Amino acid sequence: MFRKAVEADLPQVQKLVDELYAEDPNTQGVTTDIKRTFFEFQSKPDKGQLIVCEEGGNVVGYCIIIFFWSNEYGGNVIDIDEICVDKEKRRSSLATDLINWLEQEFEKDAVGFSLEIAHHNRPAQNLAQKLGFAPVRNQHMIKITRNDGLLEATQ
Repeated sequence: MFRKAVEADLPQVQKLVDELYAEDPNTQGVTTDIKRTFFEFQSKPDKGQLIVCEEGGNVVGYCIIIFFWSNEYGGNVIDIDEICVDKEKRRSSLATDLINWLEQEFEKDAVGFSLEIAHHNRPAQNLAQKLGFAPVRNQHMIKITRNDGLLEATQ
């Protein structure tokens, strides 16, 4: 079952966040605390949502979706900022089912979806292409202008 996260889900989601960030070398030195994101979305629901995958009362996956308007694509695009499925549930179609659920849930609200995948994660890249995602030629870049004490010091 897929649904918006509730506060009681956060400890289980946090474990998955920690797993995801440990696997991705691009997340070195960043904050992993999911609570701030959850409460930001609660206070400003137009920004995004934290979605969980639940099986038997346990959170076995999550995704963070961000809403934005795209001039070039002519409508709202939903960015799947993070997606993680419990290691024991991978290759079980859960990620596919989640993407399909998102498409159905937001079909009237968005013209499409964007997704960022770590360059080394070939299984995720293959799955995304199978689901209709296509690589873009633009390179994703970021410049952090404020730390607010949330990012770990990196040397």
